[in-house]
Amino acid sequence: MDSKKKKGVIYYQSIPAEIIRLGLTQQQAANLMGCSISGLTHRIKADKPQFHLAIYGLSNYLEKHSKRYSPSKEDNNLKRYVIN
Repeated sequence: MDSKKKKGVIYYQSIPAEIIRLGLTQQQAANLMGCSISGLTHRIKADKPQFHLAIYGLSNYLEKHSKRYSPSKEDNNLKRYVIN
């Protein structure tokens, strides 16, 4: 991806890995995102910036409001880019 295109964009290398890191099942993530499992899968495959932003927002929300969220639980394949 061109660096100009990525500027200011939040991008997860693997949204499913982020969902697991958050301690959620795909069904729970779909419910929180207001869609079905197939809708969640479609959004993941579409790889649109707004869904990466939504997952980022969900991550920040759960960090503050969920006892299940564990920021120390990491996946080596998870990469989140925030480019200014």
